[in-house]
Amino acid sequence: MERCGGVYALCGYIDRATLEPRIDRKFEVALPFSEGLAAVRSEGKFGYINSSGDMMIAPMFDLARAFRKGHAEVVAGDKTGIIDRTGKLVLPPNYARAIPFAADAALVRPGKAIVPESFGFPRFMIGELLFERDDPRYLLVDLLSGKILKDELAIKEFDFGTFVWAAQPGDKRYGLLAPDGTWKIEPRFETVGKLHGGRAIVCYGGPAGHKGQASQRGRADTVQCGVIDRDGQTILAPQQFRIHGYRNGFYRVTEDQKAGLLDEAGRLLGGRLFDDARLPNYSGEVAKILVDGQWIGLNRAGDLVPNPEDGKALVACPSGIKFMHSGNRIQVVGADEKPTVSYLFDDTHMTCEFPVSVRYNGKWGFLKEDGKLLVDPPSFQSQFGFSGGYAGVKVDGKWGILDSSGVLTLAPQFDEMQRDSSAYAVSKDARKFWIDPSGREVAEPRRLEDRQSKLRCEPDGGQRVSGNSKGTLLWGIADAAGNIVVEPKYRAITCFRDGLAWVPFDERREWCAIDRNERKRENVACVKNWPDSNVADARTETMSDDPYESGVLWMRAELEYGLDLREKPPRFVSQF
Repeated sequence: MERCGGVYALCGYIDRATLEPRIDRKFEVALPFSEGLAAVRSEGKFGYINSSGDMMIAPMFDLARAFRKGHAEVVAGDKTGIIDRTGKLVLPPNYARAIPFAADAALVRPGKAIVPESFGFPRFMIGELLFERDDPRYLLVDLLSGKILKDELAIKEFDFGTFVWAAQPGDKRYGLLAPDGTWKIEPRFETVGKLHGGRAIVCYGGPAGHKGQASQRGRADTVQCGVIDRDGQTILAPQQFRIHGYRNGFYRVTEDQKAGLLDEAGRLLGGRLFDDARLPNYSGEVAKILVDGQWIGLNRAGDLVPNPEDGKALVACPSGIKFMHSGNRIQVVGADEKPTVSYLFDDTHMTCEFPVSVRYNGKWGFLKEDGKLLVDPPSFQSQFGFSGGYAGVKVDGKWGILDSSGVLTLAPQFDEMQRDSSAYAVSKDARKFWIDPSGREVAEPRRLEDRQSKLRCEPDGGQRVSGNSKGTLLWGIADAAGNIVVEPKYRAITCFRDGLAWVPFDERREWCAIDRNERKRENVACVKNWPDSNVADARTETMSDDPYESGVLWMRAELEYGLDLREKPPRFVSQF
């Protein structure tokens, strides 16, 4: 399987079982193997390697997908086609999409291909139809003759090696279409699921149903769901419920905000629906249901049994302390398997970093390494966990500081409190200031760890480094050992991703991608404001009327904050 990293964020492959390196990190992008070949990007183009790392199909494509039944979809320029295992085009690049369907057919969509985003990151890599919008229409084409077998099809994934969900023009119902253009299942389902674990969920009826359903099924808003297998054969006959998932012989179903479980035969286990229901784990024999606020078990026979998680360790610590499931709560036991305290705590996040926060009946406390309470009983309204031997605690609406021996070193007196680096940001009498654990007022922290993180790349990716040129800071990149790999000569620079870093070009007034040899990547579109373009739910604060200059100044401010040359980091402005 693929693994990426290093200063240039290059990719190679490791053994899935041993995690030992198999193919060196030398590709900008590495996709999973399929049918013995894997698509990789080298110097901006995709080709295919074998399991030894040898390039079997030379890099010549702008995007590439996995092989299926001997064929793969590739993009050349702004058009998509299909190649065989030798790299020969069996379907010329004339389409927006060209999806191999079984061994001798394809589903194609006219138009321009999905091309890399402006940042140079390859798009269609995950789901076949992940980026499709507006219900585009496809043609079913025979690869050998080029003949169009069906046109104007709306499609959804099933298994492109056998069948595909398809709806005909003017019909919102889906059927299971074979590669030769015949129907394995005639269109009749309003909602259809992707094949997963050899099963696909299908439903008909409901508000989106077609005319005439009311007379067929009594009410126009009735929904019935069933399950089919890879060959389109019925596994579970249509039921009155919505089916949401399957695992190890159980189906989870819902109706009218209630949930339940069906067995393989479609029998409603327990004879009714519950407040909630959860499937068992992948090897489990017992599912869980919520009854009167308590989770209990439900077995294959439909009998109520103990919660299958009861008695299992949620966390086991080196000291011998274990946090055990007990109903909806957590029991703490020692190395002798006996409870260390009489309380059953709320099910919150537990760790072995003692003192650890626990909650009982809405009140907070802390457990020591021996499993005993630091302060008994739990009595704090709120808290934030221990760090450096101290924790913030709230008592009667005010915040104070507790030490690791259970002593309030600073009596509760602050309206607000928040840990801030090595100090605490507090407010009292409408004044905001910083204190140390003893309560002594201190200067605002420099937040060195936060600052340094602005310069770091990935864990083994080195960091951005600066140099001074005639009184101006310029930026480059050093590897994890501190060796300079990109000389500090740019007004700003990003870390490498997929073999590319982004730098501002003043002569173009644009940010452009460079490769590890500092060559501008010509087939990747430049952008006006890289920091602003790279944030999904916020905008960077404006630092200049010129979008290009604003982005450069914003990133320079972030880098200067990392060097401790600026008091505050540059801001993001929410779009909501």
